[in-house]
Amino acid sequence: MAKHAQMSPQSQLLLRSIEHFESGTWAFINPSDADIFNEIDNPNLVGLHQYHHQFTNCERAASQPQFFGASFDLPSINKSALDGVVIYMPKSKQQLTLLIDMASSLVKQNAIVLIVGENKAGIKSVPSMLEKIGSQVNKIDSAKHCGLYAVTISEPKQSFNIDDYGITRTYNINGVELVVFSLPGVFGHKQLDPGTDLLLQQLTPKALAKAKGHIYDFACGSGVIACYLAKTLKEHDIRVSMSDVSGLAIYSSEKTAALNKLEANIIACDGVAQLNEKFDIVVSNPPFHESIRHDYSITEKFIKQAFSQSKPYASITVVANRFLPYPDIFDSVYKGFVELAASNKYKVFAATKFSNK
Repeated sequence: MAKHAQMSPQSQLLLRSIEHFESGTWAFINPSDADIFNEIDNPNLVGLHQYHHQFTNCERAASQPQFFGASFDLPSINKSALDGVVIYMPKSKQQLTLLIDMASSLVKQNAIVLIVGENKAGIKSVPSMLEKIGSQVNKIDSAKHCGLYAVTISEPKQSFNIDDYGITRTYNINGVELVVFSLPGVFGHKQLDPGTDLLLQQLTPKALAKAKGHIYDFACGSGVIACYLAKTLKEHDIRVSMSDVSGLAIYSSEKTAALNKLEANIIACDGVAQLNEKFDIVVSNPPFHESIRHDYSITEKFIKQAFSQSKPYASITVVANRFLPYPDIFDSVYKGFVELAASNKYKVFAATKFSNK
């Protein structure tokens, strides 16, 4: 048995109501802990994951089936209508709306949908959201700065189409028109992120005149950077790859590429090291998290891996919050860099593998 203290507060709170999950068929959506499946003595659990690292952790540790994607229906998870669904509350309220609607399409009549989340994430606002899909909303428990709410689904949703939750925008970037599809929970949803905009302003058709080879966009989001490069360089000898940990981002990037009639290799993974590729050009607006402390470990790891998996004389161009210590990382890994642009919030850095500058 796992030590409960090592699990997230949300999972610990769920285990206080473990009797709910010990019978019937249940789906856990975006669980933060693989051990939640091992703690519940029920073979009829299933994990539904929109984040690839959580999926791989659960697939490795749990005996119950696990699935990865942007959305799910009953045929895709090989189940008949479920007795209940547990949703781990995401940061985005719009993404939560999507998940609630999806959950209500997976269950049988009078099934239960539960949402667990932290107080600081806004769990106390969940009852008003659940009232839209069921008449009986109850607070099941609260502890460890988290809450657990439940609703009984008297009328399950007959169908669910994730495209209904997407937004399509058209941007003109350096004279290149790009149509972008994005879903809730994807970075830059509904707008062109100002950091990405600053990055792309440096990548004009003139600046890219000699670009060739394999281009890679890490943490691609809705595919803006990679698809812009693919469209700008369509007459060049290039191929484009992009990756993201989010199934919602992968789906958005696939739609963006299709809307612009582009070919690209779009991969779900949470690190460059998982790709068996070598790159000539790496471009990214990598993820950055700011909570109690600044966390730039993901980008630091990415820069190191990008160096290892790029070809000699490959280039890397990255945009980042200006106060982060990426110059030190570039100096350490690439032995030099240039600052291409800066705004009051962001800086764009570029480096070349084996460059002595």
